[in-house]
Amino acid sequence: MTLADDIAGYLQDAFVQRHRPFCICVDPQLKLTDWWGDGGEFGFVDLQRGQDMLAQAPFLHGQLADELTILPHVSTPRTGPVEVHIMPRGDNYLVVLLSKDAEHAATQVRQQSVNEVRLLHAHQQKLIGRQRELIAELIETRAELDHRRQEAERANVAKSRFIAMMSHEFRTPLAAIASYADRILEADSHADAALDCGRAISRASRHMLDMINSVLDDARLEAGRTTLNVRVLVIRSLIDDLTAIIAPLAGEKALSFAAQLTSRVPECVTVDDGRLRQILLNLLGNAVKFTDDGQVSLVIDWQDGQLIATVADNGPGIAAADQERLFRAFERGVQDDSTIEGSGLGLSISARLANIMDGRLAMDSDVGRGCTVTLTVPAAATERPNEEHSALAPPDTRLQARRPAVILICDDDPDMRAIHEYYLTRAGYELLLASDSRTAVELALSEQPDLVLLDINTPGMSGIEAAQLLRREGFTAPVVALTASDASKLDPDLFNERLRKPLRMPELLDVLNKHLQAAERSTD
Repeated sequence: MTLADDIAGYLQDAFVQRHRPFCICVDPQLKLTDWWGDGGEFGFVDLQRGQDMLAQAPFLHGQLADELTILPHVSTPRTGPVEVHIMPRGDNYLVVLLSKDAEHAATQVRQQSVNEVRLLHAHQQKLIGRQRELIAELIETRAELDHRRQEAERANVAKSRFIAMMSHEFRTPLAAIASYADRILEADSHADAALDCGRAISRASRHMLDMINSVLDDARLEAGRTTLNVRVLVIRSLIDDLTAIIAPLAGEKALSFAAQLTSRVPECVTVDDGRLRQILLNLLGNAVKFTDDGQVSLVIDWQDGQLIATVADNGPGIAAADQERLFRAFERGVQDDSTIEGSGLGLSISARLANIMDGRLAMDSDVGRGCTVTLTVPAAATERPNEEHSALAPPDTRLQARRPAVILICDDDPDMRAIHEYYLTRAGYELLLASDSRTAVELALSEQPDLVLLDINTPGMSGIEAAQLLRREGFTAPVVALTASDASKLDPDLFNERLRKPLRMPELLDVLNKHLQAAERSTD
């Protein structure tokens, strides 16, 4: 192609400016014969004809040939990237060096751009991956929130149902109490009718107390305020106590009841016997409540440090779909619409108490084949403790005062003072009555009664403050606390006995006898 002179000149100038060519001529022995251009840029300085060029241009070794040779990428410590053209010229060889700095710089720019694009792409991929993770987390969180919302809605429905049910449960015995109380007050009421009314009122009030205790137990478990009280338990006494309570209930429904200990069960174990009794009473009470015909049984076994109590009945059974639900608070079985009483808390409380005791509850049941619930709790075998022989009177006279004694009673409720006065006076005690703790302290210090019965929640000075003041003043007689709250939290150094309201009078009289006799022995 023929170009105009000005175009050819322009292209030549552009080529020279871009590549800054330098040319040397060497003989076959690589001796310099001539050179053209500026060789300093390529590391060629102080050139002389006849000079051996192999030292300055080692890339020429073995490259001389009869035809054009192009070395596209040559680099030495003294030069940048260079393109070398070697061509024969008669007996000699021309070596043309073309700088590739511009191409190298452009390549670096392109490579940097490529690297930046790759980094950007990698960053984008990372962002996309993180975005996917966030979306997955969002979906999972939303699903969890939906699940919790549904659980909350179910809990609200259950609690609403519970409130409605408890309203009925409380209203029924309250109506019975009110009706029977009115009947007693009728002018023509006779002794036998009054006795029947009193028994009915007692049954209704105990049922209400059981309901309230279940609700309070559930609240304490929710708040995490339940603690264990591990001590030595004689297993046979547990069986006897449970039988004494459950057998009459089973008898009222014409059910047979049997309690059995296997040969492996040790005489005594260490366990929280109060919680164990509570769980077993719940399970046995449910078994009797929901069984209309047949039997209820309790079998206690022991293996590898575990006490295994199995409660079985041949009642209507529980469908597998309902079993897990029944261990939730306020839930009841298929008899929800029946007249069977209950708060729907028994199994929930029992399961949580078992968990607190490091044990577990397991249910095996199906519709039409009865129900078996197994409680497993740790219980180490131990020796029977040495027990002091009780000085209590025989059962038929245990409620009577064993010696003349003065009892100071402090209670702000006049009805409670009246009922205490009635029973304790009949038992043979002399009484001092106070309606507030300050008056009780004054009477105790001045009259020195044999025992003080203190209500903890009194207006002004509390029963705890009264007991502290009495002890500071040197009062040494027994002080018994009465409270509707958790009696176990009261200081045992202040009170010789801590009792929880409501307390049946026979139990109170037993406690008074015990501490009065202990005080009498300590002064002998």
